[in-house]
Parts: sequence; structure tokens; C-alpha cells
Amino acid sequence: KVLRQVGDAIHKLYKVFHETDCRTVEINPLVLTKGGKVYAADCRMAVDDQALFRHPELGIKIGREFLKEPSEFDLIGWSFEETDFRGTSYVAQMAPPEEVKKGGYVGYHGIGGGAAMLGMDALNKVGLKVADYADTSGNPTASKVYRVIKLIMAQPGIEGYFLAGFMMANQEQWHHAHGIVKALREEIPKRPGFPVVVLLCGNKEKESQEILKEGLGDLPGRIEIYDREHVYDAKFVGERMKALVDEYRKEISA
Repeated sequence: KVLRQVGDAIHKLYKVFHETDCRTVEINPLVLTKGGKVYAADCRMAVDDQALFRHPELGIKIGREFLKEPSEFDLIGWSFEETDFRGTSYVAQMAPPEEVKKGGYVGYHGIGGGAAMLGMDALNKVGLKVADYADTSGNPTASKVYRVIKLIMAQPGIEGYFLAGFMMANQEQWHHAHGIVKALREEIPKRPGFPVVVLLCGNKEKESQEILKEGLGDLPGRIEIYDREHVYDAKFVGERMKALVDEYRKEISA
């Protein structure tokens, strides 16, 4: 009788796995009661991200592991990835808008997961917080980078924009450079003096630096651009972001 129940549970487990395009599905623990009944006490399933379009009934809004109900910001960020698979963009809201408006937050943009963590640590050590987490890597297009930056800059109350490329990336960085220039040329004139720190290096670095300096040089912002000379100097770059934010605060409060 018990074995029959276990067999039935395994059969149903496989059915769920197959019908919902799971990558993994697990029952843990499978319990046997004193009354001889078999129950799945807990279950975890992970659906293939690329198969979500076939399963609207699951109500999954973002095809990635997400530990909270997605905000409007999160959903907009996911739409960039959902509609354009060239390169990767990962965007997530880290603080609610009402908290960001209290001050001390910057718009955050990393390149590569590990390198992005270095940038976040650098900001935390100087007393700044990130309003969002964004990562564009895997050779994304300029248009994808542009859309991510526009979303970052749309957060009310941020006191700066920080692009942390703490890695010698093998992707062609001029795509990032073009996206950065286009987005900031639209955004910086709306907020004169706004702090911007960009660290970008790696493949096509020379060309990328030229694009950045030529495209951003005449904007009315506090803009600093760094290359491979500071790729391992997160402390210095974080301190420069903090200094620019402090200057900006004094200016807008005067």
C-alpha cells in the first residue's frame, strides 16, 4: 500500500516535470504518517525560462529566480531581456522609491556579476547605497545598454549614476560607450551638475574612451571617465563618486 502511494507520487512528479517544462522538480521531504499515508511535505520546481511563454497559467512574470513580487521597475527591466536576447541585461530594484527619495542612493550599473559586486562594495564603504542593481554583459547592443541606463536614470531621487566596469571585459565595449552617450546626452541636461562616474575598459577600450570623452565632454554634469588604470582600484573610484555626490548635494541645497 505504501509503495503504491510512493509510485503514484513519483508518477505525478514526472507528469508535472514534463507538462510544465521544468528544469528540475523535487519533493523533499516525502513523509509517511503514522496512519500509513504518504504526503509531499514540500516541493520545489524550476521552470525553463525559455518555456514560460507556453505556461501563462503559472503566473510567472519574470523568467528568472526572483525572491519578491516584481515591481514595475523590475518588469520594465525584464522586458529588455525578454524582447532582445543579444547580450544580457539584468535589472532589479534594490530600494523602494520612497526610500530612495530620502537621499544617499545612486543609480547603479555594473558589467559582469563579480565585477558589479566590487562596485557595490566600493559604494557601501563610502556610505552610498544602490537604488538598483543592473548588469549588462555578454556583448549587449548599444540599444540594450541605452534602455537600461534610461530606466536607471528614471528613478526619482537618485544622486548619481555609477557604471562599474571593474573587469577587462572581452566584449566590444564601444557598444556600451554608444549606449552611455546617447542616454546621458538625453538625461544630464535635465539635471545640471548631476554626478556621473564611468569605469569602462577591455576590448575596444581606446575607441570606447574616445566615444565617451567626445560624447560627454560638453554636458553640464560632474562627469568622470576612467579606464584600465583604475580597473583594480575600486576604493578610489568609489571615493570619487562620493565626492561628486557631496558636491552635488551642496549645489542643489544652496
